[in-house]
Amino acid sequence: MGIYAITGGATGIGAALGEQLRERGDTVIVADIKQATVQADLSTREGRTAAIEGIRSAAPEGLDGLVLCAGLGPHVSPSSLIVKVNYFGVTDLVNGLKDLVAKNKGNVIVISSNSAPMPISNPELMEAMFAGDENKAGELADQGPGIVSYVSSKKAVTQWMRRNAPEFMKQGVRLNAVAPGATQTPLLEGGLADPDYAGPIRE
Repeated sequence: MGIYAITGGATGIGAALGEQLRERGDTVIVADIKQATVQADLSTREGRTAAIEGIRSAAPEGLDGLVLCAGLGPHVSPSSLIVKVNYFGVTDLVNGLKDLVAKNKGNVIVISSNSAPMPISNPELMEAMFAGDENKAGELADQGPGIVSYVSSKKAVTQWMRRNAPEFMKQGVRLNAVAPGATQTPLLEGGLADPDYAGPIRE
């Protein structure tokens, strides 16, 4: 049986995946802001460090899989939070736990979105993300609407995955992304409750 870590595993897609893994006998470590094995706020550098350290303590022998489900929707304000969780909350944890996955020649799965190809991303914001400049990325995100930050963060994390997959493979780690569409989760419900986003989501 395997050992898996899931960020955002307390609700939504992450919770459903965790339930399936437990049903087949796997051990699941959940990192989330509440109701989690490792409680941490992935919108902050300190929270990400705490999540990495907590997962390491829970799985010193290695991970068979790491799933990055934690994410925020376009309705969240300020928009900088979207970028912090959706991009830096993914890349920081993957880099911080890569060696644990490599121990078991495991898999890393990034949850992107079918919104990533939308032609409204902000190239300057994405470049700040790629450069690891969280402060600049946050400032740029807060200058525009949440939907631009959301699409930009999901597009950036997908491109980051593609750029890094070959290097990960050299260490025996498979790095992939999946891009689900609208799924009935608390994140989607939050968007439907926002008058600015409910219409476009339903369309």
